[in-house]
Amino acid sequence: MHELPPIVFIGPTAPRSDVLSVLPDALVARPCRRGDLYRYRILKHSIFLIIDGVFGGSLAVPPREVIDVIKDGAVVIGASSMGALRSADCYPAGALGIGIVYRLYRRRAISSEDEVAVTFREDRPYPSLTDPLINIRVALRRAVNLGVMTAADGVSIVAAAQSTHYSHRTWSAAFKDAGVIPPMATQEFLKGADAKRQDAKLAFRRLEKWLRTGALRPQPPKYGPGLFGLLDEGRERGPDPLDGTKIDAIRDDLVAWIVVSGYIHRMHLHGLSTQEITSKLTVEQANTLWAAISTSFDFDAALTGFNVFNRAVREARRLGISPEASDLQDAELELACAHQVSCWNELATSGRLSTPDLAKQRDLHALTKSLRRILFPPASAQEPMEHQPQWERN
Repeated sequence: MHELPPIVFIGPTAPRSDVLSVLPDALVARPCRRGDLYRYRILKHSIFLIIDGVFGGSLAVPPREVIDVIKDGAVVIGASSMGALRSADCYPAGALGIGIVYRLYRRRAISSEDEVAVTFREDRPYPSLTDPLINIRVALRRAVNLGVMTAADGVSIVAAAQSTHYSHRTWSAAFKDAGVIPPMATQEFLKGADAKRQDAKLAFRRLEKWLRTGALRPQPPKYGPGLFGLLDEGRERGPDPLDGTKIDAIRDDLVAWIVVSGYIHRMHLHGLSTQEITSKLTVEQANTLWAAISTSFDFDAALTGFNVFNRAVREARRLGISPEASDLQDAELELACAHQVSCWNELATSGRLSTPDLAKQRDLHALTKSLRRILFPPASAQEPMEHQPQWERN
């Protein structure tokens, strides 16, 4: 039994009326920030639906916080925006995802926060002041499939939108920068194809059904407020993704990890083609790459990923874990996907990465996979993944 109403975090993706028309008892909260899940869990709320969350200047809710409240017995569902991203990040721990944006993140067809980020007014978040890149992608793909726009024009508009910072990204700016001005009827069709809001509406309906049928089974809090300051494993937490380490001390290792792991292809780097970057860099090339990485919208996320990866490696070594053959195979497949090639052999023989660097990354990656397998064994019953949409990232 859920005595307290579900918490729905929403902002620029959809109006409050969309929530309350389907979930009249829900507690509608501002876009999710770091610490919000902890605070509501301490108050014994047990079901959270994350649609919107803050990016950039404010502290975004980290995957660790999502995992902690799931571990404490809560249900976390995500869709549309930050919710889709975090549910894809945390699905091995039991987070539930809904909608096309979630599926695209989950299948790694998209990966950057830049895909869903928008600017909005704090006092009146809906509608947003800019247009999300994912809406532009989905709308253009539908227009091309329906024959109301050519594929070449669609690619040009997506490229123009992708090269624009999210705080200035609009349909009008994308049309102008691409040099493509569709007929007014086509523009209205494109602007009306709001994938994020459609996913949000689907999430509200799905949550209402789950609540009505008793499909969700959250548990009472297990640990209490103590869990969220100092975990039972004894790890202190703070907002600094590097735990106090000076950036200059890890710069070279960070750049190497970003390049060799394939994380570079998830980043939005102005003025650089990630396909042309290799692990064999001159000093000048390395400085140019660092300048692009350190000013990227995705820099904080990359820092966090680097720190989490290294923590996982240290923990696996502390526990004396050795990768199994399946872990090595999973690591090879994931690295190939991260580098946007079809298989490990293609990556290993491409010449873009040095063989020792790539082999080392594979072995470390397999170590983290083995740790995840032990800590988060596959759930016996999870909601089936919806059919993967036909989608290509231009």
